[in-house]
Amino acid sequence: MPPPPPQEFQIYGAEEPEVRVAVRQPPRRPYWLHVLLFLLTVLSTLCIGAKLQDDFNNNIWPYSNDDHWLVWTWALQNWRRLVLGIPFSASLLGILTMHELGHYALCVRRRVYATLPYFIPAPTLIGTFGAFIRIKSLIRSRKDLFDIGVAGPIAGFLVAVPVLLISLLLSKQLTVEPQKSWPTFGLPLIFYAAHHLLRTVGSHSDAALLNPTGLYLHPMAVAAWVGMFATSLNLIPAGQLDGGHILFAISPRTHRIVSLVAIPVLFALGVFFSLTWFIWAIFLVFARRHPPVMDQTPLDGRRNLLALFGLLILALTFTYSPIANSSLPEFVHEVKQAVFGTFIPMIP
Repeated sequence: MPPPPPQEFQIYGAEEPEVRVAVRQPPRRPYWLHVLLFLLTVLSTLCIGAKLQDDFNNNIWPYSNDDHWLVWTWALQNWRRLVLGIPFSASLLGILTMHELGHYALCVRRRVYATLPYFIPAPTLIGTFGAFIRIKSLIRSRKDLFDIGVAGPIAGFLVAVPVLLISLLLSKQLTVEPQKSWPTFGLPLIFYAAHHLLRTVGSHSDAALLNPTGLYLHPMAVAAWVGMFATSLNLIPAGQLDGGHILFAISPRTHRIVSLVAIPVLFALGVFFSLTWFIWAIFLVFARRHPPVMDQTPLDGRRNLLALFGLLILALTFTYSPIANSSLPEFVHEVKQAVFGTFIPMIP
C-alpha cells in the first residue's frame, strides 16, 4: 500500500498578512497492530459464536447449561468447536469491517488522513467492543465531512440487511424458556420489516409465519442485531458520532441544539428502558462539541436526499429498549433481590 500523501496546512498569522503553508508527512501505519487486534477479535468472536451455535443446535437457551464460567475455555478445549463460530464471527466482523472501510475509503478519496480500522477484542457477550478509525487531519469542507460521516453507516447497513434476511430463514420457533444467562433483545423495526417481506414472498420459514419475538434467533441473526444496533448508535445526530458529523455538515447551529437535547434524552432512556443508554449519554457529555471545518459551503440537494436515507436507516435500526428488563428500576430491584432475597423468608 502506498504511503499516505503529505498534508498541507494553511497558517494565518495574527500579525502577518501573508499565508504560510506547512507540509507534514503523516506517520507510518502500525500494520502489525491492526492485524494483531483483528486476529484476536476473530478468535474472540469465534469462541462466542461457537457456544451460541452449539446451544442453538441443541435447542438450549444460550449459556443456560454452561459447564465453564468462561466461554473461551469451552471453545478452546477443542479447536474443532471454533468452526461452529464461523457464521456468527464472519457476519459480525463483516458488518463492522464494511462500516469502518466505508469511512476509510471516503477519507482516502478526500485526502483526509485516517488510520486503518482498530478492532477491539473484549470479554463481552459478543466478543468485541467493535471497531473504529481515527481521523488525524483536518476535514476541509462540510461536503467532505458529510460524505465521510454517512459512508460508514450506509456501507454497514447494506451488508447487515442480507445477513438479517438469511439469518431469519435459519432461525426457528422459540420453544425454550428464556433465562438470565442470555439477554432478551428488543427488536428494531427492520426485523419486523424483514418478517413481512419473507411473508410477502411466500416463505414457509418460521421467520415468515411467526412474529419475530417468537423466534429463537440464529447466531447470525444475533450478529445482524448487533450490526443494526451499532448502526443506530452511530447515526444518533449528536456530538462526534456519525450522525453528528452528518447533522453538523447540514447545519452547525442545529447540531449544537440537538447535541444539548440528546444528553438528557439518553439519560431518560437509561432510567426507563435500558442502562445501555447511560454509556452514550456520558460519551456525549465529553464529545458534544464538533470540530469546525474550513469550507462552509452548504450541501447540495443530492446530499440532502442522502441525509434523509440516513434518517430512514436510523428509524429502521433504532430500538429504545435494546436489552429487555434492564432499566434502572429493574436493575435496582435485581440488586435488592440478590442481596436481601435469601433473608426475606426469615423475617416474620
